[in-house]
Amino acid sequence: MKISNLIIPALLLALLASSGTAPAAGPVKIIQIQRTANPAATLASAATTITTTGEVYLANITPEEAQSLAVKRARTDAIEQVCGVKVQAETLVKNFVMQADFIHQVAYGRIIGEKVLRWELKVDQPSPLKPPGLTLQVTMELQVLPEKSEPDPSYKAKVWLNKSVFQSGEEMVVYVNASKDSYLTVLNFTADDSVTLLYPNLLRHDNKIAADRDYEIPAREDRGDLMKFQVATLPDHKQDTEAIKVICTRSPVNLLSEVKARGNYGVMESTKFAVTEVARLLAAIPPRERAEDTAIYQIINPRLQ
Repeated sequence: MKISNLIIPALLLALLASSGTAPAAGPVKIIQIQRTANPAATLASAATTITTTGEVYLANITPEEAQSLAVKRARTDAIEQVCGVKVQAETLVKNFVMQADFIHQVAYGRIIGEKVLRWELKVDQPSPLKPPGLTLQVTMELQVLPEKSEPDPSYKAKVWLNKSVFQSGEEMVVYVNASKDSYLTVLNFTADDSVTLLYPNLLRHDNKIAADRDYEIPAREDRGDLMKFQVATLPDHKQDTEAIKVICTRSPVNLLSEVKARGNYGVMESTKFAVTEVARLLAAIPPRERAEDTAIYQIINPRLQ
């Protein structure tokens, strides 16, 4: 608010005097209010409007889940376009495993407005010999505002393994701790350049963990026939180096629904693809709500030593 002093013109004083409401002699202060800009209008003017789609193949999913997932994919795509996630992935892919602050370099975009333009049900039948498949598609208009956000130094993730050097065939156990309640994603970067989503998986969907508590993955009760992480070198390799990366977020990151499944685990065929997919999902989460850590390990083939 801005206040200024103004001298009432003589004509106005005369009018006030004739009405019997003339002020006392001397300068009179009048409060002048300076209008402030509408915050919502300011945000909207800084945002980028994107029209995009989200699709879900209708198999093993309820109609409500399909609608929710389609909207989430449209939102993710809009943020990806505005924040330039694919371009970022190109520069981050080389150091993804070793770089300690990868997740904090992914840009953040906030959706400040959205509306559904239309819903469509598409029928896909590549061959008359096969039954048709149905895909639900939503088209949306979204306003995305890129924002800068600093990491929270108190939000930490820690990962360690039962060993740092394994022999082929041995079982690996992953231990995780986060300083705040989190949603946990565990990635295995293997020697053949592929990336496996170890957790969550098709056997264990609930990936919410409590603050300051040590977790074992697989859990003790899951080991054996249900779930087992068995390491091995590539064929004819004496030794390989691989990595486990944990990503903790304060809100859910549903990577499992975005990648192909092989057995009970999600599989990404290259580090580049994994980086891009992770960055796409992280772009909707403020950096202060992300934490990560990496554990490097070696595998030795004793038969070739």
